[in-house]
Amino acid sequence: MRPDHASWRLTAVLLVAVSPLLSGCNSPATATQAEPKPPPVTSAEGEVHIQEASRRFIVAEKVGSEIDDATLTAPAHVEFREGAESKIGAPLNGRVREVTARTGDHVKAGSPLVILDCPEAAALRSAVDGVQASLREARLALDRERRMAELGIGIDREEVAAEARVAEQESDYARSQAGAAFVGEGAGGTVVLRSPIEGIVVGLTATVGMTVQQGGESLVDVGDPSTLWIVADVFERDVPLMQEGSAARVELSSIHETLEGRVDSVGAVVATGLRTAAVRITLSSAAHLLRPGMYGRAEITIPAHAGISLPTEAVLVKGKETVVYVQRDPTTFVRRPVVVAPPIGGRVQVVSGLQPGEQVVTQGALLLDGAADQLL
Repeated sequence: MRPDHASWRLTAVLLVAVSPLLSGCNSPATATQAEPKPPPVTSAEGEVHIQEASRRFIVAEKVGSEIDDATLTAPAHVEFREGAESKIGAPLNGRVREVTARTGDHVKAGSPLVILDCPEAAALRSAVDGVQASLREARLALDRERRMAELGIGIDREEVAAEARVAEQESDYARSQAGAAFVGEGAGGTVVLRSPIEGIVVGLTATVGMTVQQGGESLVDVGDPSTLWIVADVFERDVPLMQEGSAARVELSSIHETLEGRVDSVGAVVATGLRTAAVRITLSSAAHLLRPGMYGRAEITIPAHAGISLPTEAVLVKGKETVVYVQRDPTTFVRRPVVVAPPIGGRVQVVSGLQPGEQVVTQGALLLDGAADQLL
C-alpha cells in the first residue's frame, strides 16, 4: 500500500470518531430548566426552620393594635312587624257564602271580608233570648219575695233561694252574651268576618262554598304597610357580633337605591334548619317603598374596637387548636396558639395570643405546617 493512501484512511477514521462530539458541542440545548421548588422544611415541636431559598415563599408582617371596622353581609327580606299583621279565621264550623275582599284591597277596621253560614251561630244567638227571659222571670220572683218579707208574711228561705236563682241566671246570661259576641253581629247563622285593623289584604284563601273549621287556617290576612321592617338572616356564629343600634345598609332587587337603617333588635331564637337568627332593621327613610316579601341583602356594621386583625389565610386549624406562625428570625418560625373571633370580610380578629409588634406569617403559613388546615 502506498504511504499517501494509508495517511488518507487514518484521517477519515479520526473524522468519523470526532464528528459526534463536535455536533454535540455545537447543537442548541433542548431541555429547559425547571422552576425550582421550595426545599422541604425541617421542624421541631412547635418550631420550623427553613432554608434560605424557601424564604421567598413566606410573607410575614408586623401586627399592631388598631381600630378595625368591618361589615357583615346577610340575606334579607321584608316582613311586617309584630302585631302589624292580622290573620282572620273562622270562629265556628261552617261554609263560605260570600267573599267580599280581594288580595291587595285597602280595608278599614271593621270592613267585611268574608261571610259564612254557621248553624252553631244561630244556636248561640237564640240562647241569649232564652236566658234573658229566664233572668227576667227570676228577678220578678225575687222582687215578690222581698215585698212579702216587708209585709211580714215572707219566708227567709224562699228569699234566699230567689236570690240564688237570679245570680245563676245572670251568670248564664253573661255567658250567652259572650258567645253571641264571639260570632259578631248578624242574624240566624250568618257570621261576617271583619278586618280588625286598617291595612291591605295580603293573603286570601277563602272561596265561595269552601268548608271551614273553627281554629283552622286563616282565611284572610290583613297587614299594615306602614309597619314594615327588614329582617336579615344572620348565621348563628355571627349573632354575638350583632348589637342594637348598629348602622345597616339594605339593597333590595326591586328598589334601585341603597336604603339606610339601624338594627332594631337581635333575635334570641335560632332557626333549626339554617341555623340563623333574625336581625330586624328599621329604615330611616324610604320605608314607603317597601312591600312584604321583597328579598335582597343587608350589610350590617360591626361595632369598631381595638385589636389585632389578620387575614384568614394566616390562621390555621391544627387539631383542636387555632394557631399562627410567628417569625423569630428570617428562617425560623414558631407555632403560637391563639383565640380568634369569627372571620368577617376575609379577616379575623385575634382575641388573645399575640402582642402588637410581633412578626406573623400572613402568606405561606400552610407551607410551614402541612398537617394543618386553613381557617375558613
